[in-house]
Amino acid sequence: MKKIERMNAIIYILKEKGKLTAKEIAKLLDVSERTIYRDIDALSQIKVPLITYEGHQGGYEIDPNYFIPSIKLTEAEITNFIILLTLGKELKVPGVHRDYEALRLKLLNAITQDGSPKLNRFLDKFKVYINRINPGDYVEHIMETIIKSLEEEKKVKLTYYTPLKDTLTEREVSPYRFTFDEGGWYLIGYCHLREDKRTFRLDRIKSIELLHSNCYFPIDMVSFENESKSKSSYHLQIDRSFYEIIKHNDYMEDNKIIEDSEFFTVEICTDYEDSIIELALKNPTSVKVLEPQSICEHLKKIVKDLSQIYT
Repeated sequence: MKKIERMNAIIYILKEKGKLTAKEIAKLLDVSERTIYRDIDALSQIKVPLITYEGHQGGYEIDPNYFIPSIKLTEAEITNFIILLTLGKELKVPGVHRDYEALRLKLLNAITQDGSPKLNRFLDKFKVYINRINPGDYVEHIMETIIKSLEEEKKVKLTYYTPLKDTLTEREVSPYRFTFDEGGWYLIGYCHLREDKRTFRLDRIKSIELLHSNCYFPIDMVSFENESKSKSSYHLQIDRSFYEIIKHNDYMEDNKIIEDSEFFTVEICTDYEDSIIELALKNPTSVKVLEPQSICEHLKKIVKDLSQIYT
């Protein structure tokens, strides 16, 4: 990173995070403390309003009113933004998929004439395949409403479609979490109609309105959400070569080999139980579940049911 880029980064970091020490800034930028001290001195010389605190609790802060005018993006930065924008389109982020083309053109317009053909050649060959479901359209302003609700901790009133019953219901919801999973966007919160925690798929929300009343959550829901999701332990027998293929998958993040023979015996601690079941069903010659017994019985039942259907 060049000196001017590093100095700009220090300004952005201090505006975002508030007071930090030189050591903390150095860690974020992966440089030495001495380099940060030199950059801080250079920023002070060009009258950037930095506030210095001495002593054990010392550090640096920037005047919150300090404004940085728009800075020219490098070709690499533009490429990275377009990659993220393409990912956002495939994730069907509400609003982004609709405004994708306008945002893409703005970024392409910022690149040099020489760099544009190269970037277009790359983009022609860059594809993202991520969705396991294909959500329908979203109602207008749904993203802005959800963001405001979570920022201001206000309830929302929504009309929700339930496909199983083919019904529309009006609900007041205290939103708690906004998340993406397997191709769909979901709003998680306390449903005051059902008086329980509920998950709402965004493309099934047919109308949404921000209310003035504050969110309310039962004590037991708050304590449950604050607890870390409990992980379960699984013992699997995995073919050695197949282990190399899957060892970096998300459900394998916390795993250890407890026996090394013709097959590895692997202990996996994860909250992705469905992934373990899917792994065993899809790869019966490479993976065998040893424990817990409840998962073994569940797999047997699935296999039995399938054999009855497909005989």
